[in-house]
Amino acid sequence: MEGFSQALAVALVTVTAILTLKKRTGEFALVLALLCVAVLCLFAMTTLRPVLDMLERLEDLAGVSTAVLAPVVKTALIGILTHVCAGICADSGENGIARMVELCGTAMALYLSTPLITAVLDLLDSLLGGGG
Repeated sequence: MEGFSQALAVALVTVTAILTLKKRTGEFALVLALLCVAVLCLFAMTTLRPVLDMLERLEDLAGVSTAVLAPVVKTALIGILTHVCAGICADSGENGIARMVELCGTAMALYLSTPLITAVLDLLDSLLGGGG
């Protein structure tokens, strides 16, 4: 929880600095915003490490295949990255690009889920006695 509070503090201080700097040097404000995004992204990745460790443990203990867990984790990460990138684009005034980033993220999530859906369909087919 302490790390999250620190991340929020970094975000709020950065936003305050950006609002002050935008009046004088808009380019520097953008660089500061991107630097803040990088720091917060690093925090998020550090926070997600235990989740990934837990999923690896689940894979070992329950015998869950990597083919099942990998698409789920990748899809979640695609969702997070899409949300961040679209937000940056929208905040920069590029709403059209933000919407296309969201479309690309959705398409990628569907693409990544295809092996999982195929595995479920194969399992259903074998349970229902299909042989085709």
